[in-house]
Amino acid sequence: MAPPPTADRSDADGGSDSPGITRITAVFGAAATVLSLGGIALGVLLDPTFSWTTDALSDLGVRDGSAPAFNWGLIGGGAAGVLYAADLGRGGRSLRAALLALAMIAMAGVGVFDLTEPLHGPAAIGFYGLITLVFAVDGWTRRGEATGRVALAFAPVHVAVWATFVAGWWPVTGLALPELPGALMLAAWVWVVGPAPVSGAARSRAGESGGSSEPDDPSGSSGSGDPTDGH
Repeated sequence: MAPPPTADRSDADGGSDSPGITRITAVFGAAATVLSLGGIALGVLLDPTFSWTTDALSDLGVRDGSAPAFNWGLIGGGAAGVLYAADLGRGGRSLRAALLALAMIAMAGVGVFDLTEPLHGPAAIGFYGLITLVFAVDGWTRRGEATGRVALAFAPVHVAVWATFVAGWWPVTGLALPELPGALMLAAWVWVVGPAPVSGAARSRAGESGGSSEPDDPSGSSGSGDPTDGH
């Protein structure tokens, strides 16, 4: 019997995604977002001079108090993100996985190369450009799903954020606020609207745990004992 039409679509990154997400994929995705956003948040707390209106987020990476938290948060988040992307690719999403892996490498590069380094700018631009492509490719691939359409909408929204900032429509001079929406949209994509959402794995895990405990079979072994025993 010939395989169904969708069986070969994964190599071209088209059609429906492979179902499910492994526990390790969810762990890597959660770690990528928690480490990177957590490093930013901690850096802001550790730098009393930081300004959301006049600074860039990358200023946190060159100041004594905040640099370790900010830079290592991005490096650790980027490393976890590459592993998340690799596991995503094994689910038949090769193009999106490759784009995401490159974005995560670029994000780690922002931490490795601080503002004083020549490669800092290319790494930052690469990160924001690549996550926009991730949103666009993933959203278009899954445009038949509600979460896919949300992911697809992230792409023009992210472009609009930077276009309006460059046009001078933002009442700020620093890059920190325009940088934030892309980071938050990426976190939302990993946790909720992407093809392998961390929240979906958490719900699945909770469901398995809840279904594993049978009130009339505390040992957890089915078929053992007489159901008329009343144990």
